[in-house]
Amino acid sequence: GALIYLHGGAYVYPMVAGQWGVVEGLIDRTGLPVIIPDYPIAPAHTATDAFDVVQPIIDEAQAEFGRVILFGDSAGGGLALSLAMQRRDAGVRQVDGLVLYAPWVDVTMTNPRIEEVQRRDRVLRVPGVAWAGRAWAADLDPTDPRVSPLYGDPAGLPPMRVFQGDADIVGPDAIEFAHKAARAGVDVRLRVEPGGFHVYVLGVPTIPEAEAALDRSARFISWILTQG
Repeated sequence: GALIYLHGGAYVYPMVAGQWGVVEGLIDRTGLPVIIPDYPIAPAHTATDAFDVVQPIIDEAQAEFGRVILFGDSAGGGLALSLAMQRRDAGVRQVDGLVLYAPWVDVTMTNPRIEEVQRRDRVLRVPGVAWAGRAWAADLDPTDPRVSPLYGDPAGLPPMRVFQGDADIVGPDAIEFAHKAARAGVDVRLRVEPGGFHVYVLGVPTIPEAEAALDRSARFISWILTQG
């Protein structure tokens, strides 16, 4: 088996140093290889460009390693869900699992619950995030499920685990998506961390809740690899 990591950064920033801690934490806990696609980002590129780059990487990883699990934070989590939905719709081999840390599932940022959370979020601000979402969507409507998976049908998606802080403006949509997936029969477990900032798992190894999230992620990954 292998892991593919899709980094966060609002679809406009490259991978940053803090994200390596999560990658290293999962390598240490699972012993699996991690593939990190350097996917195209906005505004120079668009969501469609990124899909064209990452889907063949998933295909190649499946051919070489067998079972493949996607993990991603923030925008990377949204991208992971989008890619899995597109694979389901295309009828091609699906990824075996998804590990999502504060996945950004609605780039419109129009959920009425966001306003209350914004007062407690010290990391993100709605206008900048919404701008990045529009740049990423480009010619696609921002409510297109390929850029905002919340508007898509989650039925038939692979097992997933969602780790979300409640002091995070992407939280209301991520939580809503997890509940929607559960209603659709997806094997999904959601953990909401009280006071958790955006992608609190980036606090490894100093934040105990971040370490616990990686422990749970690793157990889930091991379980996926031992299925039938």
